[in-house]
Amino acid sequence: MKTARPGLPRFDGPFKSFSVSVSSNREKGTDDRLLVYSQGSRAKVNNFLWLKYLWDELSREEFRLFLALPENLNSEMKVATLRAALLLPKREIRERLNKILILLNEKPFLREHYQGYKRLDVEIKEITRNLPRVPKFSGWVRSSSKVGTKRGYQGPSYLDPLAIYEGEYDDNYFDWYTCLTVGDLNLNSLWDF
Repeated sequence: MKTARPGLPRFDGPFKSFSVSVSSNREKGTDDRLLVYSQGSRAKVNNFLWLKYLWDELSREEFRLFLALPENLNSEMKVATLRAALLLPKREIRERLNKILILLNEKPFLREHYQGYKRLDVEIKEITRNLPRVPKFSGWVRSSSKVGTKRGYQGPSYLDPLAIYEGEYDDNYFDWYTCLTVGDLNLNSLWDF
């Protein structure tokens, strides 16, 4: 249900809120957003959604929020886990993920952590807001200095030779997807040499 004014959350007590853009339509001038009310911060809501995904099932709107958060899509581990869930049962992926994290001396995602986050109240509402109107450009320019044609050509920064090769050849690249989906886990199969 889309609303113009979000209102207050249904749960009692203090709350925090944040919103995430789902889609924008410049022609209509609208921006569809998910407005989130919770008792915790954005990071806590993100942890709750991740643990709920691993140990339980996310609702449709929770999964939309999970995918809309840029911190999830920028995490190679989370994206690889979502991809691996298309091939293998979630229980097996969860066990493999926790084994890998233990081998890497990281904290695994335990069910006890999820049980602690279950008390967190999270309410998600879909809202549509109007974008500010962009002034139309007539094409008429008073002088060339207004357009910036007197400046010298700088060239795109991505053509810098250091920028092209920076990070492409990483000796210690860790392939989460392969580790989650292929074979048995051992120390030799964790890094791609």
